[in-house]
This record gives sequence, structure tokens and C-alpha cells, in this order.
Amino acid sequence: MLDKELFDSLPESEKVTEVLAHGHELMHRIYIYYVVKLFRIDNLFVEIWYQQVSNRIDKVEVVELDDVIHLYESQINISDVFK
Repeated sequence: MLDKELFDSLPESEKVTEVLAHGHELMHRIYIYYVVKLFRIDNLFVEIWYQQVSNRIDKVEVVELDDVIHLYESQINISDVFK
């Protein structure tokens, strides 16, 4: 199982490969010039920051659950819980 320390120790290109091969895309958001995609891989939430203009990934980072809730709260739908 992948943990934060192991993931953070990987080179950037391996992080991207690992997330795209084994992660599950959950949501995305737009931030300035970036499309930021949120993935779940094992017990981690990981964002990939993609810049469309230059067609490159600038950042891959683990995001804590509190930050996921804050950053994606408008996209989180829990209405099924109340049915």
C-alpha cells in the first residue's frame, strides 16, 4: 500500500505514472491557468496540476482530507445519504 512518505519520495514522473495507472479520478477544478484533477490512490488523495496552454503537468501532490473538503465542497454531493 502506498503511503504519503513513499509517494512524496518518488520522482515527479513516477508520481504521475502511478496516479494515472492506479488512481481513480474523483473531481476536477480550475485554478487560474490550471486544470487540477483530484485522484484517489490507495488511501491518498492526490492532485495533478495540468497547464493546458503549455500542455504540461507542473505539480503532483498529496492533499489532506480537510483540504479536499474545502477545495471541492461545491462538487461534493451527499444527498443520497439522506434518502
